[in-house]
Amino acid sequence: MNCRVACALALLVVAPGPLLAQRTDSASANLAAKITALDSALFAAFNACDVDTIENYFTEDLEFYHDYAGLAKPRSASINTLREECAAKRLGRRELVGRLEVHPLRGYGAIEIGVHRFFVRTPNGERPGSTAKFIHVWKNDGGNWRIARVLSFDHVQ
Repeated sequence: MNCRVACALALLVVAPGPLLAQRTDSASANLAAKITALDSALFAAFNACDVDTIENYFTEDLEFYHDYAGLAKPRSASINTLREECAAKRLGRRELVGRLEVHPLRGYGAIEIGVHRFFVRTPNGERPGSTAKFIHVWKNDGGNWRIARVLSFDHVQ
């Protein structure tokens, strides 16, 4: 076998691996950018007490698990609580701590993992609240990304 044939065969055998890895890395980077942007927009709405916008970020069958509270109320009750907290000017502010991890969830969407810190509103401004780890399971429904599951845990005051 001459070099042209052997080299061509070698390229066919070796090249798909790096090309696939490059495509996967690019897809992962795009997914991470997408979820990071969604997280930022969701919590910009949270910090602004824009409950109508917040509501659109969650699926109808949302499940929210909290290490202290357990399985949270149904979605509608959680949204109503947010409205009440905002109306009473009690809802605090959230900020991300560090970077997010984003992992694809084949055929469904993505998993987002991070740490965030909340601040509590007071008559004199705000004070630090809890810091917690979180996992969001994002569902991609035809390009409409919404959170279907939330795990909030390891709260530290």
